[in-house]
Amino acid sequence: MAKQRRISNKTIVILKIISALGLLFACCLYLFLNFDAFQQDLGLNKSAPLGSAQNPWYNLCFPVLFLLGICFVVYYVGNMIVRLEAKQIWKADRLFLLYQIVFTGLLVITIWRWFLIDLTNAMFPSIVMIVMGITNLFIPRIIDNNNHDF
Repeated sequence: MAKQRRISNKTIVILKIISALGLLFACCLYLFLNFDAFQQDLGLNKSAPLGSAQNPWYNLCFPVLFLLGICFVVYYVGNMIVRLEAKQIWKADRLFLLYQIVFTGLLVITIWRWFLIDLTNAMFPSIVMIVMGITNLFIPRIIDNNNHDF
């Protein structure tokens, strides 16, 4: 007889959704607090065009990766909500490993960018990202434990 957990699979999915929404909030907050830096990186600032000495081409990598990461987080949250509503909770955890990789990538590039560009605006979003990441690490995986969710 397998040992059953005290926390249900539905609660685990809800906790993962809240954690991912916290990451999405932190990313959006970081984007809007540093909007001028994003405009410069994308080459929209006429005083420092893309490819110049003030704005080399590799600066374009950060906003592209950042926005792709945000799009994946939105897809992940949508997938979790759809699986929760469709009563297919055991399928909700299929993207979890990829989500952890994307989350770690977002955290690393955001903190790297924070240290290299501007230390003033990104402290709160980075702290929220770290807290959501630690929370996410402590949320257990969804398993088939023959409870009422299946």
